[in-house]
Amino acid sequence: MKQTTVSMMNALVVDSYGDPRNARIAEVETPKAKDGQLLVRIHAAGVNPFDYKLITGMAKDWMPLTFPYIPGMDGAGIVADVGAGVQGWRSGDALLAQFPHGTFAQYALISAKDKKLARKPDALDFEHAAAIPEAGLTAKTMVQAAGIHEGQKVLIVGASGGLGLFATQLAKAEGARVIATGTAADADYLRHLGADDTVDYKSGDTIAQTLSRYPDGIDVVLDVISTGDAVVRDAEVLRAGGTIVSSLGGPSQNAFPAGVTVRYIQLTAQDGDLEELARRAADGTLNVEIGQIYDLSQAAQALADLSDHAKHTRGKLVVRVP
Repeated sequence: MKQTTVSMMNALVVDSYGDPRNARIAEVETPKAKDGQLLVRIHAAGVNPFDYKLITGMAKDWMPLTFPYIPGMDGAGIVADVGAGVQGWRSGDALLAQFPHGTFAQYALISAKDKKLARKPDALDFEHAAAIPEAGLTAKTMVQAAGIHEGQKVLIVGASGGLGLFATQLAKAEGARVIATGTAADADYLRHLGADDTVDYKSGDTIAQTLSRYPDGIDVVLDVISTGDAVVRDAEVLRAGGTIVSSLGGPSQNAFPAGVTVRYIQLTAQDGDLEELARRAADGTLNVEIGQIYDLSQAAQALADLSDHAKHTRGKLVVRVP
């Protein structure tokens, strides 16, 4: 009787909801590319706040997990196998993508038709490529939802983090005057990203500081960190007719003053969006700041570090997959 050889891979495995430090590195069966899918050999994976929310159970009411579960959405690597019916991709192609899950592993699957999938430019390394998809596409969605245009004043709340760094640059690219929040130590970094002004949230109330400098008001607030009533406070810095865009959700429109528009977004990707971000990162017109690179064996700690509010994370955290 012929024996079937089962291919195995290393992965970070979560067995139940809870502290990400409980996750373990294990040898699991390598997935197989089904019809329309690409099997990707992952070389680097980006770490995102939503990964933490999923495995701690914060998102289980609307996105429950099946255990054992391999976390990780962002990844960059090489196509290892192509499922039936796939056109335009072949083994050996380099790519970056936001995967459904599973990038904290040596292999992961994605649909070849997914709009959150792009070819990796040769000039872009795997680590920087893996840092782009979720945060870059979310920031692009926010800027588009706000309708930012030349001459506007835009406040970025949470500018120094993984999502904020993209929002700052994309808003600046539209011709806006960008006011970015961070610490005093972040000021030079934020200006390097394109911020025209910075607000140190540790030196006093961010809203009050911004109002003192811009008494006529701000046109747009892009808020990537606030929730609940803190989003409502953003309205205090807006001029009449101003807009708030949040990536985390918050109170209904009725909670905001008349004349203020609030938009809560979810990541949407159009054809070519991720390719554009990758191309700009490759040619140096989009800065992809990596705060720290971890080995796969340290992936659980990377998730814990991202969620540790005592640690001020600048840029993106990335896991390198051997």
